[in-house]
Amino acid sequence: MDHLFRIGQISNLYGISIDTLRHYDRKGLLKPVVDPESGYRYYTFEHLDILEMILVGKYLEIPLDQMKVQMEEESIEGYLLMMEEQSHYIEERLLMLKKLGQYTREMTSLLKEIQGFTNDDTFSKVIVKEKEDITIYHVDLNEILSGKESSQVKGFEAFEQWFGYEMDEEGNLMEDDQTIGLSLHSDMLSKKQLNTIFQGAKKSRIQGKYRHISFWGSEIELKDYIQRFSLHFHLEKQTFYAKFRFALVHKEKPNEYYAEIYFT
Repeated sequence: MDHLFRIGQISNLYGISIDTLRHYDRKGLLKPVVDPESGYRYYTFEHLDILEMILVGKYLEIPLDQMKVQMEEESIEGYLLMMEEQSHYIEERLLMLKKLGQYTREMTSLLKEIQGFTNDDTFSKVIVKEKEDITIYHVDLNEILSGKESSQVKGFEAFEQWFGYEMDEEGNLMEDDQTIGLSLHSDMLSKKQLNTIFQGAKKSRIQGKYRHISFWGSEIELKDYIQRFSLHFHLEKQTFYAKFRFALVHKEKPNEYYAEIYFT
């Protein structure tokens, strides 16, 4: 029997297990030629084309049953439709990989920034931005934690997380611990998606001339730092925000946070 491959040869050639090939056989996706005398199963060159399409579809997470429907048509149209579906999945995957690449680059840069960072206890390294423009959407924290809104806030990693603070006239620091502020992280989501997700949510703006200073340490240290710089800059009765950019989780000691504190 010329130009036939044994199941072990196909397994080695494509780096897939014999059990996987048998599974495709049982599903009716890739049925080998059976030698009536020996009962051995063999694959032809034609099988290789089908197998390659199956493997691409599997990598793209296209269900096997969905691929089987197209192949059972036994027509060019059926295979063409399967290729078009695979092309669509590839475009979606490429877009996601592009976004993940952007996220990875930004996170690498941030971690290097944290690695060489020390807190400015003299408050002399405040950064001033003349044309800041950030929209913060305030979402009920308890509803997110309970799962009531988690289905709406998809792609949570696409958002920057904010918490609001205010200093009263006596110098006491007050924190809004009932809501979490979310702003868009770069171009991870479109404005249309934002409007859908946060429809009806309270919004605040960091707009125009703003100052911000970075901090690294525990939550208690952060609150102490905020209180000290609030007194230093006379920020009584003003609302200001801390954007939490990274959290380092510890098992035996308090977690540490890298935050940017925005104030006018």
